[in-house]
Amino acid sequence: MGTTIMIHTIVKSLLIVAVFLPLSAQGLELRHLKTFEGAGAPKSVEISPDGSYAAIMNLEGMDFWLISTATLEIVRKARFFKTPAQGWDYKNRQPINSYAQKPVECAFSKNGRLLWVSLHNAEAVTVYDTTETIVPPEGAPYERLRITDCVDQRSYETRIIKIQTGKTPKVIKVTPDERYALIANWHSSSVSVVDTQGYKTIKEIRLGGKRWYIPRGIAISADSRKAYVANMGGGTISVIDLTALEVIADIPATANPRHIILAKDQRTLYISDNILGKLLAFDLIAKKQMREVFIGKKARTIVLSPDERYLFGVSHDAGKLVVVDTESFDILYEKDFSFPMGLAITPDGGQLWVTSYRMGIIEVYEILEE
Repeated sequence: MGTTIMIHTIVKSLLIVAVFLPLSAQGLELRHLKTFEGAGAPKSVEISPDGSYAAIMNLEGMDFWLISTATLEIVRKARFFKTPAQGWDYKNRQPINSYAQKPVECAFSKNGRLLWVSLHNAEAVTVYDTTETIVPPEGAPYERLRITDCVDQRSYETRIIKIQTGKTPKVIKVTPDERYALIANWHSSSVSVVDTQGYKTIKEIRLGGKRWYIPRGIAISADSRKAYVANMGGGTISVIDLTALEVIADIPATANPRHIILAKDQRTLYISDNILGKLLAFDLIAKKQMREVFIGKKARTIVLSPDERYLFGVSHDAGKLVVVDTESFDILYEKDFSFPMGLAITPDGGQLWVTSYRMGIIEVYEILEE
């Protein structure tokens, strides 16, 4: 036991003190700013549209953190009250006894005021109002949170809106016009469409027809008219018409698409392929792959720099964080990083946030360009 703890501590220490070397050829440098420890399996990180907060979803901790990007201090911790539920053992592919309130992914709306959180085993998403003025209507479903205010040093309980979805909800995306929130449901092979005004699911869009798809990543067009869904089981990108709320196309893309980002040109889709360990650039109009690069097994989250010059990605099993040039698709830089999972960049392109799922760590880096 003592040896295991010592090894774990050494690995943590190496991760904490790791500093990115400058990418001199490109004039880019990543400078370590801060390490946050003690997170309970941080699954994902998102930055609010106004750049004020980073939201960390701690799956096993059954809580989420709000961290100020300006002060790099934790502002609030919000812990769910747990209730028994059926979970899923991904390694052995079978149901297990677990808890409902396991936050997976999140999305901001109202310029960062509202935080939408998917609960892995609850068949639901919740909506947390950072101003805590929106409360669930009388008789409506809700979840309880224990809030720790790290600024005012106080703790209290609150209730937040709960919305039923399909089974095993994961990625959430709010349309640019903020009319809908779309949720990819892993075990329902569906996308839940939530009315953001009424806070209720108005449709479940089944993917794959007679085939069983496993949807995860979602990207939405700038005009809020189309949504693109990555089907990890199926190897396709489903296209949803957001006026008719139905699937209008199913485009073969790559073996195991996980995370997707739609470029500003509205035709280039960046994809991480989990099984193949690749990052790809895919042309949605020509319906063909343009470029690809191998980064290591279980390629997970990807994020674009605001100017779209760089594509950041992580490989969980290879333990790599990479920076890819979006024109050449060459890897400009790669860094060892233990069990990376979540990845986010601030709207001004100034900070990069990375979570280590198994180590319970969040690292923050300043992005410097000459």
